[in-house]
Amino acid sequence: MVNDAYAPELLRSLFLYDPVTGRLCHKANRRRVKAGSCADSTRRADGYRQVALRLDGKQYRVAWILEHGSIPDGLQVDHINGIREDNCLCNLRLVTQRENDQNRRKARGYGWNKGCSKWEAYIRVDGVRHHLGLFTSEAAARAAYLKAKARYHPSTPADLLQAA
Repeated sequence: MVNDAYAPELLRSLFLYDPVTGRLCHKANRRRVKAGSCADSTRRADGYRQVALRLDGKQYRVAWILEHGSIPDGLQVDHINGIREDNCLCNLRLVTQRENDQNRRKARGYGWNKGCSKWEAYIRVDGVRHHLGLFTSEAAARAAYLKAKARYHPSTPADLLQAA
């Protein structure tokens, strides 16, 4: 089942999308809106560009829907490069919630183990925590984590897999 089959046609009647720049503009004059004006000029507190469109209590990812149609249930739009205001079509992809959670900007798979007085690396795969080893340096623990992340979380953007 997909979210509201009528949404793509309705959104196409309201907005124009430039897949290269990622910007949305209003297609026609409406109350307090001029045709051609930017529809995504405001940003939410979390950094995403916002298009003020709510239909029947639901919000829509307008750029994706205009280019590809409805978003299947269980999937969500992800920004590949992690830049939330970059809505260029080449930067958008569909992922599951779990895949999207794996794109956190801060590496979370290593930390100091007080009991061993060493750095420990670990990773979660399908909800199960896997121990990757104990290390004498933070850099070695982070490297082990990033190597495992590349293997077990293939949707992770490449820039997240860089050693600090």
